[in-house]
Amino acid sequence: MGYNKEFEDIRPYNDSEVKQVIARLVKDPGLYEVLKFVHPQWGDDDVRNAVSEVETIADFQKKVAHPGMRILIDRTVDNLSFSGLENIKKDESYLFISNHRDIILDSAILNIVLFESDHGTIQTAIGSNLLSSAIVTDLTKLNKNFVVKRNTGAREFYENSMLLSAYIRHTIDEAKHSIWIAQREGRTKDGLDKTQPGLLKMLTISCEKAMRECFRELRVTPVAISYEHDPCDVLKIPELKAISRDEKYEKQPLEDFNSIITGLTGQKGRVHISIGKTIDKELDILAEFPNINDKLRMLGEFIDSQIYQNYKLWPTNYMAFDILEGTVLDKPEYEGADPEAFNNEVKERLSAAGLHSDEDYERLLGMYANPVRNHLTVSES
Repeated sequence: MGYNKEFEDIRPYNDSEVKQVIARLVKDPGLYEVLKFVHPQWGDDDVRNAVSEVETIADFQKKVAHPGMRILIDRTVDNLSFSGLENIKKDESYLFISNHRDIILDSAILNIVLFESDHGTIQTAIGSNLLSSAIVTDLTKLNKNFVVKRNTGAREFYENSMLLSAYIRHTIDEAKHSIWIAQREGRTKDGLDKTQPGLLKMLTISCEKAMRECFRELRVTPVAISYEHDPCDVLKIPELKAISRDEKYEKQPLEDFNSIITGLTGQKGRVHISIGKTIDKELDILAEFPNINDKLRMLGEFIDSQIYQNYKLWPTNYMAFDILEGTVLDKPEYEGADPEAFNNEVKERLSAAGLHSDEDYERLLGMYANPVRNHLTVSES
């Protein structure tokens, strides 16, 4: 896959660079730590043998990335299910816009589903703030990750947005490769998934056509992922509290790293990923709105509506909703789960994390209840 030099700083590696990168990685002790974390029975020779067979990006994904992620999923997920494959074609490229729960797993699970269904793999956006070391950069770029530059000044922000927009459009429309991108910067920590208009605006700045045609070319396809249990739920509460008080939240050292490890290793119960329908005919409605902000708002509503409708609701979602609403019943949606036991578990997990206030309790329940509220907005309309 060829890319213009303007994309050099953000693009994934290509096949011609693989041997050089692998040669660099086998000299890095971090590689052995990463692969032994996934394969604890391996020794150094096993690691070297595994990566020595890698000559292309496809090799890396087939022999290293996919088996490793599949092992982690099998350890921590009771059942991985999916729906919506009939909505996409193997010979088409798409811009998958997804709700965002876990730093790594959201896109990784979509990749597993697509790979194991013979739909190929996607390129994935990753924030530059997560590229904490040379080995992380090498491994992510070998796995088709492209870089979204974070924490820049206003002028750099616009230039980076223009570059990113052009890169996404080039990759989908010319290179014919699908891309995953989150519907907002950072994870949705309160469960109220909503597409940021700024993200959609970024996608338009590299296109001079009418907005509806710009998005039609990208084949925007909403994706909803839901976890029965979020291993990082209690870790998200301090930031939610700061935001609610209009305070600037300062992340602790290694906070993102700890969230990544917790997300990868924590038990998640059941997980479902749903691929929606490509937004196409709906785009014609955008012509009725003269204001660009109204167009972006309407497009965001198209995306959100599918995510809310397709989001798989688990007993944890229904029980949290009913506890907060004061309507706890023995519903079929509980699937035999006990709301009282669930409520006690929530309180115990909060206490173990040093979170004891009513606000902490309500925010944790809200993470699970809000997808039900989202779903009700589309089922009642």
